[in-house]
Amino acid sequence: LHRVDRRQRQMCIRDRIYCKDSWMLTNAVYIAEQLGITDIPKSVLYIKRLPPQFRQSGLIEYPHKKDDSKVHLDIYIKYDNERFITLAHEMVHVRQVLENGTIDESEAYALEKTLKTLAKAV
Repeated sequence: LHRVDRRQRQMCIRDRIYCKDSWMLTNAVYIAEQLGITDIPKSVLYIKRLPPQFRQSGLIEYPHKKDDSKVHLDIYIKYDNERFITLAHEMVHVRQVLENGTIDESEAYALEKTLKTLAKAV
C-alpha cells in the first residue's frame, strides 16, 4: 500500500514538472520530495537546458500565471558535471518562490549539497 501511495504521489508530481531529459526529471522529482514541495497545488515547473553562452550554472525566471491560473516557473540548468547540484540549488529557489515569493541564495547554497540526487546506472 505504501508503495502504491508513493507511486501515485510521484505521478502527481511528474504531472506538474516538465523536462525533455527523463533523468533530469527523475532527479527533480526526487529533490522535490526531499524539499517537501510535492503537494503544492496550482504550480507547474519547466526545466530547460541553459544555453552555453550563459555564464551562470543555473537560473530561475520570475514566476508567471497563465490562463489556467497556475503559477508557472521556468528553471534553466547548464548541462555540465555539476548539473544535479545546480538542479538542487534551483529547486530550493522553486520552494522559496512557491512558499513566500522571495529567493534566498544563502539557503540555496547551504542546502544544495545536502540534497541527494540519484546516481545514473552505467
